[in-house]
Amino acid sequence: MATDSKVRRAPSIRGRLVVYLLLPLVLLLVASIWTDHKTFVTPLYDAFDRALSHTAVAIAAHLERGDDGQLHLEKPEFGPLHPPSPGAESPPPDVLGDRDKPPERFVARNRPAVWRRLFPGARDSFLYRVSLPDGRTLVGDEGLPIAQGNSAIGDFSFSDATYRKLVLRIASYRTQVDGQPVIVSVGETVNRRSHAVRRLDTVIGLSDGIQLLLVLGLCLFGITVALRPINRLRERITQRQPQSLQPLPLEPVPSEVRPLVQSLNTLLVTVRDAAQAQQHFLTNAAHQLRTPLTGLKAQLEVLASETHDEAQQGRIARLHGSVDRLAHTASQLLALARAEPSTHSPGDFTTVQLEALIGTVADAMLDRAIARDIDLGAECVPAHVRGVHWLLHELLINLVDNAIRHTPDGGRITLRCGMHDRAPYLEVEDSGPGIPPAERERVRERFYSTAGREGQSSGLGLAIVEEIARGHRARFEILDALEGTGARMRVAFQPEMAKE
Repeated sequence: MATDSKVRRAPSIRGRLVVYLLLPLVLLLVASIWTDHKTFVTPLYDAFDRALSHTAVAIAAHLERGDDGQLHLEKPEFGPLHPPSPGAESPPPDVLGDRDKPPERFVARNRPAVWRRLFPGARDSFLYRVSLPDGRTLVGDEGLPIAQGNSAIGDFSFSDATYRKLVLRIASYRTQVDGQPVIVSVGETVNRRSHAVRRLDTVIGLSDGIQLLLVLGLCLFGITVALRPINRLRERITQRQPQSLQPLPLEPVPSEVRPLVQSLNTLLVTVRDAAQAQQHFLTNAAHQLRTPLTGLKAQLEVLASETHDEAQQGRIARLHGSVDRLAHTASQLLALARAEPSTHSPGDFTTVQLEALIGTVADAMLDRAIARDIDLGAECVPAHVRGVHWLLHELLINLVDNAIRHTPDGGRITLRCGMHDRAPYLEVEDSGPGIPPAERERVRERFYSTAGREGQSSGLGLAIVEEIARGHRARFEILDALEGTGARMRVAFQPEMAKE
């Protein structure tokens, strides 16, 4: 059988709401990032492709037919087609061809500013190729791929390719120069594109992530505010007196929790009715027993006065003792029924001075103590509690009665009250044989009796003390005597029970 420690604890409503909200929000975040990526990256790629196509158009514009009747591109005099910017990655040596062969350059001649505008400082490298439709290369890098697409004059086609270990974006422009069809292909490394996309994705991710955190924070705030009525209901139940079985009010309860509160109220009414029925039964039974027991005692006294036989007198004395114990048990049953926490309302609790209570009980039990030559004393420090006076009186009576029953003739019983750690307490100490630790829990049970000086006890005295202590939210402890043998019964109240 699984123990309580192994029982799986159900998650809280707050935790469930957070999980149910967090999962859709995370999915929404992923979908939003993907949508934003597609929305912004596609125009960004189009802008790069347009810039690449402009480069192809610019190269085509500088193609001219030479004196030999062939098409030529102006040769360099001032620098490379696209000088890499500081810190930019340069292509591997084999991309540029033979290391001993200088890269092909454009001639500036009368238009150097045009090339500077076409190729500003950047982190990408450019390759180009001017070829005929039959594949022959007129100028540029002969191995540069041509983007496949529409073959109409004036059209552009774009493709991705890997050339000499470089990832390139290729733009091919089909045009005519002096009636000669040519294909101008320009390849650009994708460093700028990748860098721009990474920055864009970072901005999108941060923006959507911050929005998710803000939405989640607002959800948590809303959940906290929405659960306040439930928290107030929990506090209201926690602060109720243990003996209170009154139904909970329904006015401030949210509609979602109202059926639960109504069911709880139904249970409280059922428990209250059952407790009252039990109390009424025990009260009536105890009262019904008292009348015939009183008559029986009277008849035994008459019989004892009319009988002079010593044997008969002994039997009558034993019957008289049994009747006394039966009457005592009936009185304790009545006290136990009246001690049920559910039978008292908060209005029954008043301020009880513990030192005055000890004085009253000591006076009531003094004759029994003197008859047994027991020293009944008190050590009182002023203290008070909120409680039901007659119940605390019954509690102390039962503690003293139990001490007298188990203290030998000539023994000692001390009643104490005071404050310990700002909490009031009552204490009864005797010089009897004490209670072994193994039995200190069992003696609290109803009808668990031990042999007393005056015969068998009913076993209800300490059960009544336990019940009354529980109704006052106090702790009933059975301890060893401070000096010598004996038992020390302590009732420690909660600190709040000392407040007015």
